[in-house]
Amino acid sequence: MTIRPADFKPFPAGNDWQVERDKMKNVCRACHSDGWINDFYEGFDKAVQEYNDVYFKPAKAKIDELYDKGLLDKTKYFDEHLELQFYELWHHEGRRARMGTMMMAPDYAWWHGFYECKARYNVIMEEAEHLIKTGEKAYIYPNYPNATGDTTKPEKIFGKQ
Repeated sequence: MTIRPADFKPFPAGNDWQVERDKMKNVCRACHSDGWINDFYEGFDKAVQEYNDVYFKPAKAKIDELYDKGLLDKTKYFDEHLELQFYELWHHEGRRARMGTMMMAPDYAWWHGFYECKARYNVIMEEAEHLIKTGEKAYIYPNYPNATGDTTKPEKIFGKQ
């Protein structure tokens, strides 16, 4: 999920996002009116909110539900199709949608971003609903390269869990 840097608990930014945004808006003022600048940032904020609320939060809730029901295995990450799909939704399509919007790149914001978020989201939800309906556990790829590692959050960064 996209959050403001000051709200990132492991490494919170030591600055105020609004102060930083105002600095960026001053750069924009070299060429653009306040109306144009404010409209741009409002559109960007709406794109981030759409990604968070429409795609990330519901998909994350569904993945968490599968973990809670024991239908996804928490032992390794990326060894099951839905874990990989969720990562792709966040890291690839979601990142492209948000960054494409911010960089005024409509092809990336839409075709390589939100359009693919919609498709990826549907894959996640369809497979998740099937597992919930049938009670079937997710297939674990036996030979997925480097689907290993400790998924425990480091106490030094995240505190006691």
